[in-house]
Amino acid sequence: MTVLPGSHTDLPRDDVQGRARRRLFINADDFGLTDGVTAGIAEALTAGVVGATTAMVCPDGAVERIRRWGQAFAGRVGLHLQLTGSAPCLPPEELPTLVGADGRFPRKKVAVVDVNPDEVRREWRAQYQRFLETGLVPSHLDAHHHIHKRPEVFGVFVELAREWGLPARALSDDMRRAMDVAGVAHADVCVTRFFGEDLTTAKLLSLVDAAFAALGGEGVVEIMCHPGKSDAALAAISTYADAREEELAVLAEPGLAKALAGLGVTVIGPDGLDPTAFGANAQD
Repeated sequence: MTVLPGSHTDLPRDDVQGRARRRLFINADDFGLTDGVTAGIAEALTAGVVGATTAMVCPDGAVERIRRWGQAFAGRVGLHLQLTGSAPCLPPEELPTLVGADGRFPRKKVAVVDVNPDEVRREWRAQYQRFLETGLVPSHLDAHHHIHKRPEVFGVFVELAREWGLPARALSDDMRRAMDVAGVAHADVCVTRFFGEDLTTAKLLSLVDAAFAALGGEGVVEIMCHPGKSDAALAAISTYADAREEELAVLAEPGLAKALAGLGVTVIGPDGLDPTAFGANAQD
């Protein structure tokens, strides 16, 4: 038995093949967004129940933040691909269908329309290369504002996940089937409802229990979360600010590890999204 790298919890990670039947992957989105968000996610990762984070590299100062806070969590920091909310990595003139007159991505995903998949591919490759400038290698893949759900970009997302050999976030049965065909590892279900209101330990445990019940009692469940510390920089760019502190309070709560263990849950990192990593088909 070992614990997740960089964590201080005594919640075990079960590395024995075939024994972890209820695997829980809690991922914190938006690492690198602001100092407060990044510091808060680092605190959640250190507490140990949050298995990983995904980092965005487009915001001003993001690479420096990832370098500063991310080194302790090598192997637990993935790439949070963007088509919204920041300036792109590539020159704006190379991305006419992705940026507005100001040379930036739209703030909201509803404004992402009629995009050129080749522009998406080139921009996301550039984001991957910028991530490498942090000194880390991404461990898994997802996308800001779930933009990879869009049919016109989903194919590019799967293509790159396969090329980079990364597990990725799937948000529907159709997405999971497409990833299976491409050989891209993913959780059996991704729960996105720990967000907004009623951010309590009881709600989180209820979501976890219900997700495993829907899978017949066992499998791999991903929980998306957004812990962080609210700061002025965050308030200037996001309406989701104070709630991040509420999420952090729940996810860093000392008793959460014991409560999850009581549900028979094994916390995993990104490597646990690979079904072969835990011998999913092995018999006890």
